[in-house]
Amino acid sequence: MRDYFRFALDSVLCNRRRVLLTVAIIAVGVASLVGIQTAVAVLAGRVAGSLGKLGASLFTIQAKDDAPPITLKQVNAAFRSDIPLPSQKKARSTEYHPLHSAFSIWSLRNKRAQVRCGAAATDPVVRVIACDAQYLAVQGVSVSAGRNFSEREVEERQAVALIGENVRKKLFGSQDGVGEQITCGSGRYRVVGVIDRQGSMFGESLDGALLVPIDGAPVSWCVTVRSSGGGSLSAAAAGAAGRMAAARRLPPGAKPDFEIVQADTTQALFEALRQKLSLVALAIGLVTMLGASIGLMNSLLVSVKERTREIGTRRALGARARDIAGQFLMESVLIGQAGNVAGTVLGLAFGGLTAWALDGRFTVPWGWLIAALLLSLVVSLVSGLLPARRAAALDPVEALRSF
Repeated sequence: MRDYFRFALDSVLCNRRRVLLTVAIIAVGVASLVGIQTAVAVLAGRVAGSLGKLGASLFTIQAKDDAPPITLKQVNAAFRSDIPLPSQKKARSTEYHPLHSAFSIWSLRNKRAQVRCGAAATDPVVRVIACDAQYLAVQGVSVSAGRNFSEREVEERQAVALIGENVRKKLFGSQDGVGEQITCGSGRYRVVGVIDRQGSMFGESLDGALLVPIDGAPVSWCVTVRSSGGGSLSAAAAGAAGRMAAARRLPPGAKPDFEIVQADTTQALFEALRQKLSLVALAIGLVTMLGASIGLMNSLLVSVKERTREIGTRRALGARARDIAGQFLMESVLIGQAGNVAGTVLGLAFGGLTAWALDGRFTVPWGWLIAALLLSLVVSLVSGLLPARRAAALDPVEALRSF
């Protein structure tokens, strides 16, 4: 075995260009497999962390795309016994329905707004969310500077705003910007607080958001509810759905014209996406490795033809057919594992960059690393089998005649 390795290593070093090309092809296949799986593992951890912050007791009620909007009056009737509209002066009731400990009313007003402060301006990618004073608490988010909205500011529809971390950096640099005046479209607001940094996740982070108090605009409102924990999330969601159906005056047995989005639903959707990405990575890796196996086989077949005299000399000096076959198989394995090592390093580097970009935790997919190792080993052995058999079958006398 030691002789096989020595002869195979000498042959690899003598054919560097051809070997490097084959190694590169194998590395691409392994890197695509390991890299995508590493990125998926990082993304899965990031999603789990984000959902963990929200908690398993969170769900959101929103109107379906083709349904009438959910009005503030309907939200009030469904979740509080006495909540005046923002235009009313009546004091708010703090009595919640038994199945809920907290809820928040909000609406996405703009997905691509631009915020300005003097000469500074953000890119037109800021999400403008109109919400009540409970929004941050229900979402499990705090402020890093300043304060949250007050109930009075929401009731009186005062021109105040909360800004995300990315908005703060773009407008105020190292300053927190609390107390400064900003403009968004035709609105002018005073910054009262900065939302604590969350990190990016599918572009839905509050880091790039502008929060303003709710108003009486005729838009469809969403309600995010945090269950009290006294019962199951399904029971809380069912109770909330029944109250919303009654508030919207739907006939008994009618199909709801609104939907409930739960944290576990989001996690299930991501799990399905993760499985699809894993299958895509596996398909890319297999196709690339198939091309690499063909290239490796052709490379070794050419090597057999070029080294006919060497094989004949070794056979004349006493080398057996299995010794020749073992040498070529060892050479194939060396090339395959070199490609596996290079591909693994590239794949893990890609996963590390993904973790850095998403502010996630770098996770090594050990199962897929072992799978890539076994795959490259199988490809090497299969690719080297035909060249090894052809080399071992050479007639020593005919091989020596090639001198």
